[in-house]
Amino acid sequence: MSDADLWGAWRLWLGVAVVVIAIAATLLVAIIVTARWIVAEAVRARHAAEAIRVNTLPIWQLQTSNEVAADLLAAVRSIEANGGALADALTRQH
Repeated sequence: MSDADLWGAWRLWLGVAVVVIAIAATLLVAIIVTARWIVAEAVRARHAAEAIRVNTLPIWQLQTSNEVAADLLAAVRSIEANGGALADALTRQH
């Protein structure tokens, strides 16, 4: 193998190495860009989920409201029954 053949082979393999490195660099940049896009979308989704959570908190508090309303209804019925009994007792005395 002559010096010219050796330099030719060296240039060929150097060219192949440059192409492989360029392809790898391009793929790496594409991966980085895609990863940043995924992070941005994940942050956007997290903010949307937080907004949904905040907007649906009143729905979860309806159970407490229903329990309080049931307690109030029981108290009103008790007052109504006691008030009716008191009114009957007062009516009988007169």
